[in-house]
Amino acid sequence: MTTAFSVDQLSRPEVIRNPYPYYDLLRDQSPAFGYRDYPPGTMPGVDEPKPSWVVLNFDDVAAVAWDHDSFSSRDSLQEESSAPSLMLVNHDRPEHTRLRKIAAKVFQPSSIKSLTPAVDALVAACMDDFFVTDRPVDVMADYCAMLPSRVMAFLFGMPAEMDRDVRNWATAFMLSADISPQERQAYNAEAMAFFERHVKEQMDRIAKGEDTPGPLLNAFIRTEVDGDSLCFEEIVRFCMTATVAGAETTSFYLGNLIAVFADFDEIWQGFVDDPAQFDAIYKETLRFHGPPQRLFRVATRDITIGSAEIRRGDWVACFFGAANYDPEAFPEPYEFRLNRKNASRHMSFGYGIHRCLGAPLAQLEAESTARMLRERYKQVERAGEAVWQDISLLNHGLQSNPVIFRARD
Repeated sequence: MTTAFSVDQLSRPEVIRNPYPYYDLLRDQSPAFGYRDYPPGTMPGVDEPKPSWVVLNFDDVAAVAWDHDSFSSRDSLQEESSAPSLMLVNHDRPEHTRLRKIAAKVFQPSSIKSLTPAVDALVAACMDDFFVTDRPVDVMADYCAMLPSRVMAFLFGMPAEMDRDVRNWATAFMLSADISPQERQAYNAEAMAFFERHVKEQMDRIAKGEDTPGPLLNAFIRTEVDGDSLCFEEIVRFCMTATVAGAETTSFYLGNLIAVFADFDEIWQGFVDDPAQFDAIYKETLRFHGPPQRLFRVATRDITIGSAEIRRGDWVACFFGAANYDPEAFPEPYEFRLNRKNASRHMSFGYGIHRCLGAPLAQLEAESTARMLRERYKQVERAGEAVWQDISLLNHGLQSNPVIFRARD
């Protein structure tokens, strides 16, 4: 690694595995031009990404993410690809405002909190299925991969045995699986075909007054705001959006959280002694090991950021992961610290009108996982090298995370 590092090298495998030192090399140059990479759902090897500006400083990332009038979230590359566009993520106002009002009611905190018993049951079952006490376990191979998929299957009233399908759809869409364009396209088509059929069947059963499983799907179908509700196509695409985001990003977060417990014994012991520390651990893990790294915006007008003259139509990559390591915002960013007064300012759930609505669900899965680890085990130990994925810079997460869960005496 040298100071000659440039933005066009950000997609190299060694950078994806540990991007933060490379962000440091580029931060003084931000915004810098020439980065090429793929939005979610697009096809490496088929679609051709445009060169974009890279924004790395906390203040600049916040400014771009907040200024939705100057920076559009519509993604022409994804719209022109065979993959479905994501709901909310790829919408601008006024359509975004309408959709978010309905989705916000679906994801209201009280509704997510009511899912606690069901999520606890799924967490317990996954630990029973995949954890072996006092022996090495790669939590990324099963638990972290399958818990979020099982949660999404439950929320949509899908057969429990479709958890692997959910996992495959999510990794294909979010570019985390190293598969061919044909396989990726097939998974996208399979997912959309399933949800089109499944949503129609669910709507028919509801119309007949029948009881239906799937609390999140039921909410998408039933929820109205000011007399407005989602149409069939919008419900299908919301299902796709929630599936790929809820299964993939949460999977990486759970792995990163368990890595914190295994790699920072004082954090684990502090949590064992005082479970009230979890809120601070949760937030600092989102900053320190936050999965979401970047999303694209498109300039709607000529605008200046720092010394960069960004033109209308230019792509801009907002690097939320780099903002989380900006020392001007988070002093000593390479230290895992629970006493950060600005811990809630992390960018891992985005910023502005596009801040992630599914954050409470991700937190519920993380809280349940941490609580049951504490109840079941006295220690979480590193059992082998933690290997970080190097396929896509969309998410920072582990490919392999071997640990040992030590039994209580």
